[in-house]
Amino acid sequence: MDLNELSGRFLLLFFSILILYFFSNRKDNETINPLMVIVGLCTFSLCYVFTKIEIGVGIGFGLFAIFSILRFRTQSFTVNAIIFLFATITLSILDILYPYEKIEVLLFFQIMIIGFYVIASIIVNKKASKYLNTINVKIALDANFSLDNSSIRKSIQEKIDIENFDFKIITVNTISNEIDLLVLY
Repeated sequence: MDLNELSGRFLLLFFSILILYFFSNRKDNETINPLMVIVGLCTFSLCYVFTKIEIGVGIGFGLFAIFSILRFRTQSFTVNAIIFLFATITLSILDILYPYEKIEVLLFFQIMIIGFYVIASIIVNKKASKYLNTINVKIALDANFSLDNSSIRKSIQEKIDIENFDFKIITVNTISNEIDLLVLY
């Protein structure tokens, strides 16, 4: 594999991951850390290195899987983030290991994976696109306050003059007697 082919494969992967990243972060209340893009690029690099040295690809992926499991068990990820990671890893493995002589098949797989990802993200994000703005709100807890939907809505409307909104409880702090809310409007 010469430098031009390697560069072309890398650019194809890079732009594919950017498209996936753009469509992954369309939800207002959920975003993917931009550093997760590096997982796909590192997988691409590791696959290239493991095909050039005596260590087999299986051993390399085994090591990669062990470190991934150890790292990812410490934090819970959203479904969106897990699917993004799986798609980027899949694209990076395809880009580096698929034979260049069958580039049309590689491009077919790329287009299909990206296409299904984009269509699925548009379908999933349609319901989230109802609200375009978000704001963080703190509500004080008093002795008579209850965590039901109507009392939280009433407290939000007293603080902010909006009628059509949705909210998500971020934290309930019993030490400072506050509720942190993410309000979508």
